[in-house]
Amino acid sequence: MIEINDLIGTPYKDHGRDAAGYDCYGLAIEVARRFGYKLNDVIYENHDIELSAKNVPTLNITPIDAPREGAIIEMETGNELHIGICLNAREFIHMTRNGCRINQIGAIKVRGYYGIDTRI
Repeated sequence: MIEINDLIGTPYKDHGRDAAGYDCYGLAIEVARRFGYKLNDVIYENHDIELSAKNVPTLNITPIDAPREGAIIEMETGNELHIGICLNAREFIHMTRNGCRINQIGAIKVRGYYGIDTRI
């Protein structure tokens, strides 16, 4: 297991990419790094559900069938896309507007899982 305790409670920040604040994708980049993966960054203006169709083809990820340690979990809340990183087959870490937290997989509607192709 990787060290994540320092991330719990970190504040949300639009387009955040460091410990001063992360958005969900910024947190995914950091957690992926701790798992030994390099997740390419993306630039976006909103969290629209269409982001996946626009960005997945350009990222260094591959769809997988089930959650596993270090995989991206793609979710949707209403019409918004949300990203987290699987800690194991049951839990994921993600950024909410109230800060970083861990939840059970399935707590938010899952759209898919992706393995990250690039090792550090």
